[in-house]
Amino acid sequence: MAVQRFVVCLAVLLMAASGASAQDSCSCKNLESLQQELKNALYEARFFESLSKRLDVIEKKQAEINKDPTNKDSGLLVLKVSADARKAIMASEFKPPYPKVAGYTGPESVDMEAGKCTQNPADLEAMRKGSSCKEIADITLQHEEAHRTLCTSMGADKYWGRMPSEIAAEEAQRYRAQAEAMRGQLKRVIDEGTLTVEAVMEPRVFGPQFDVTYSYVTPKMELNGNSSAGSDTWTLNGKGTQAGKIKKAKIAGMTCKPSGQLNDTVTMAFDTDGLTMSIDEKTKADSGDIYIKCGGGFGMSMRPKNDQGGGNLIRDADFEIESVREVDISTMEFAQMIRQGGMSVSGTHKTTVTLVCPGN
Repeated sequence: MAVQRFVVCLAVLLMAASGASAQDSCSCKNLESLQQELKNALYEARFFESLSKRLDVIEKKQAEINKDPTNKDSGLLVLKVSADARKAIMASEFKPPYPKVAGYTGPESVDMEAGKCTQNPADLEAMRKGSSCKEIADITLQHEEAHRTLCTSMGADKYWGRMPSEIAAEEAQRYRAQAEAMRGQLKRVIDEGTLTVEAVMEPRVFGPQFDVTYSYVTPKMELNGNSSAGSDTWTLNGKGTQAGKIKKAKIAGMTCKPSGQLNDTVTMAFDTDGLTMSIDEKTKADSGDIYIKCGGGFGMSMRPKNDQGGGNLIRDADFEIESVREVDISTMEFAQMIRQGGMSVSGTHKTTVTLVCPGN
């Protein structure tokens, strides 16, 4: 019985230890971290690919110089010349967009132990624990594991004896794989969330004997669509309504009383690559009229049937968990047309985009 109790206690302790080290799976709560990891990996893949090509030129040039004993630079070790160039380039030019990724608390890097195919296990664990979510940790650790695997397959002497151009080429390959994996996770967490858009536009049109403030409200609508493995960009679509009213009006010195509303069907197309977003809107007139009473007079809207409009709400903006974009209406295309008629336009167009994580 004592042995049985010991085994049960040991199992409980192991389960507790496992739970303590577990990380949550990445969700859209980790959107910023995934975006920054992806941008860093894309930058590093390009940087090391370029570095490899530059060092290859340096290495070949020094090899040719060494064939000419009369050259003052002849006799220098090709590997050392290239290594010195790599060190100088890294010091002056290597500038990842996010030196410290949001939510990451681990070491800046985990180096291979000189002349060996191993890395410090404590540093690797710190990298894992310091990552903001499980999949980011898994991807960065896979990057390091790929280095160790190649080293083991080549043999430590051959691995460490490579030219700096070859080392840079391997690093570029590792970061390309890392970028692809990070992009996959970024797509997943966006797909699993719910994207909503809502908009409010309140233009004030004024001039001689005319001052009217309108209100166009598009209630929150959901956008639907999923990423695909075959493309880095994708589109989500939504359909909703827009209500147009007159908030207040003063015409020919008279304060007028507005009533009624215009109704539109609204469709939106949301284009993204997970890093940036653009939204195009189209509107089509539905039933509804606006009425206005000024003193003893009375009028109503004469809106054309099937009246259509639309335009770009957001163009290449940063994709965030919640984005609030306010645009000065006076800069919009329709405002320019109104000004040509001798009127002025002011006000704001506010668009709110929200990515809601599962369970929220």
